[in-house]
Amino acid sequence: MSDFDVSKLHKWIGKAKQIGEPPGPKEDRGTKSETVVARHEQVVQLNLRVGALTKKRMKHLAARDDINLATLLTRMVDLYEKQHGALPDIKGTRR
Repeated sequence: MSDFDVSKLHKWIGKAKQIGEPPGPKEDRGTKSETVVARHEQVVQLNLRVGALTKKRMKHLAARDDINLATLLTRMVDLYEKQHGALPDIKGTRR
């Protein structure tokens, strides 16, 4: 075989990130599937532009509460409707 120094390989492999334990079933985070199951709605893509500071705030809020951005946005719309009134039921758009 080759006369490669294995000790150098061991040193290189040792620098790799160690993989932690996967989360348990009770530690599951908010995901698309949670949104679909909880809302019984089809998931669609929403593209919009927001200010850089708003995006940063949203990401930090979602990280703080351990939810995804879709769940955060859904909760924001729910709170907005509570404060300003909900829209009348429109076929196919209300829960």
